[in-house]
Amino acid sequence: MKRLVILSLVMVFLAPGSMTAQTRKEEKAARKAAVEQHVCDLVDSGTFSISFDRANPARGMSRILSPEYEMKFEDNRVTAYLPYFGRAHTAPMDPTKLAIELTDQEVDVKAKKDPKKGYSLTFSTKTQTNENITFYLKITYSGMATLSINSSTREPISYLGNLKM
Repeated sequence: MKRLVILSLVMVFLAPGSMTAQTRKEEKAARKAAVEQHVCDLVDSGTFSISFDRANPARGMSRILSPEYEMKFEDNRVTAYLPYFGRAHTAPMDPTKLAIELTDQEVDVKAKKDPKKGYSLTFSTKTQTNENITFYLKITYSGMATLSINSSTREPISYLGNLKM
């Protein structure tokens, strides 16, 4: 009789814990699915912004960017101002033009969607200083972004950031 009472008390106390754990997993999965859907909606719309907080030059240490720098996409137009750290093979005529700067530049974005990893966007453009730059942007379903830049006159650099939601 004592065993039956103890067993029923144990069941009463353990049952609600397992029910809340299952509920927490379901809530977490629902939040993750909502974020993924929001990321997909933003990228598919073609109008979104990415905030970069870290720069990784080809040589040297990674640098935290303060304030955060931004890249905006509006349909097929890109606006960005990103600091550059690294070696340039040709010096710019204007020493104030060291950053990578695009001002409402029209680009042809090639987008690929990977069901497991996220989006890969690629586009090329020519800057105001006649520099050919290729941008490789990867956006995960959680909203993290990595931008790699290859230039005709500079060493490569990459930036890490997040999609603005």
